[in-house]
Amino acid sequence: MQANDLLMDDDRYKWYLLQYLELNKNAHCTIDQLGDILEVSRYKLEKYLQELCDELRENNYLASIELLETGEIEVKQLTHSIVKKMRLILLERSLIYQIFHCYVTKETSLDKQIELLHVSRSSTYRLYKRLKELLHDEGFELKKNQLIGNEFAIRSFLFGLYYEIFNGIASPFEKEIQKEAKEIFHHLEHYLNLSLPKTKEHKLLFFISISLIRLRKEHLLDQEYIVYEKSAVTDYLDKWLGKHFMLTSVGKRQEIAALLLFCQMMEIDLQQELVFTSQNENEEAERIVAEFLEFLAVNSRFELSYLKKNKQLVDGLLRINRHWLIYHLRESTFVTKVQRRYFQEINPKLDDLIQTFIEKIGQRGLFHSHQERNKLYYDYLFFLITQISVEELEEPVFICIDFSHGSSYNAYIQMMLRSLQSMNICYENKLSTKTQIYLSDFLIDNLPCLQMIWKRPPTPDDWAEFGHLLIKVKGDAYA
Repeated sequence: MQANDLLMDDDRYKWYLLQYLELNKNAHCTIDQLGDILEVSRYKLEKYLQELCDELRENNYLASIELLETGEIEVKQLTHSIVKKMRLILLERSLIYQIFHCYVTKETSLDKQIELLHVSRSSTYRLYKRLKELLHDEGFELKKNQLIGNEFAIRSFLFGLYYEIFNGIASPFEKEIQKEAKEIFHHLEHYLNLSLPKTKEHKLLFFISISLIRLRKEHLLDQEYIVYEKSAVTDYLDKWLGKHFMLTSVGKRQEIAALLLFCQMMEIDLQQELVFTSQNENEEAERIVAEFLEFLAVNSRFELSYLKKNKQLVDGLLRINRHWLIYHLRESTFVTKVQRRYFQEINPKLDDLIQTFIEKIGQRGLFHSHQERNKLYYDYLFFLITQISVEELEEPVFICIDFSHGSSYNAYIQMMLRSLQSMNICYENKLSTKTQIYLSDFLIDNLPCLQMIWKRPPTPDDWAEFGHLLIKVKGDAYA
């Protein structure tokens, strides 16, 4: 279940339309093209475009969308920020979202919700049935006005969904919940002298808020992934929970363990030693690390013993695997084919390694969704790019720089190319049997390698053409 599943049907199309127009705002776009992409009639598209234009104006956004007489769509000042805010507006007015939110935060009966929403009983039951189906796909049920299932999984699901919808734009929780969450957060921040970026701050506040909502309705955790030593932080949390909820000592310990675990998974340092228990997820996370290190050693120049001794590498992979296996959080970023293609072109060997490995472990039924597979791919990709040497992983691209202006100019061009160091380039002063690209202002016939002839100084088009050639050479090496 994704945030977009909670949009009403027409608003979901409007959201897709708005997102597409923002992504392609600088490209030629016609209403017929949009109709083919979204599989929507011209009549409906014209209606959606007009409504979006009106809603942008009503919400005081400077962005505009206009359908010209030629059939072209003109987009002005539409930003990703506006698109995110507009989705929140569309979601908050969605009846199915309102029903869902009311169950989560207040556990209000459907009959009472019908009164509050002022909609027909038949319409509400139709949306209720759809909501139940969406939740069933996640492994949860709605019974007696309550969201029922594995409590740890429910909290992870709610955190991921609400954080995706609201980001840092607003909070969906009532003021008392926000106040209590901030009280806990500010104590941890002050006592531990935390200095968190806004993204982590909001994640922690959302996680605490979800926990407080579930505790208020007496939905308690029944599992622990870690054990911890008592400290001033855990003593404070123990007292705070005892003051606000009727919990046993085991119940308080489980709530504290869940918060400490979340902080470690989000790389928030609470200066607390944690020991992971022998839960299935922990054991699986360790197995996957061992498998990946062996896979990496076989498919690179790295020695397995070296990889195993790299504590930072092992710990980072273990954290990623635990994060994914325990929380099953999903990502909505980096989802288009164009975005994936960018990383495939820049790091083809690493991309191939990660994709092949994920396909391999995916055969064990570990993934709950395509989004999880996508999340793990990018978590591995970004982490490994920062941890392992590209020289040990990929064959270098040999480029001979040989301009007529002389050695100083050649050195200058090489210096300008340093921004491409992640591409693993080996620069040569003269042609050799290894040369793959000859970069010069001097054209030579019948060279046994590719040539790139630049103007002096190189133009933006020269740079762009060189980038495409470099990507082609790297891609051909792993084709």
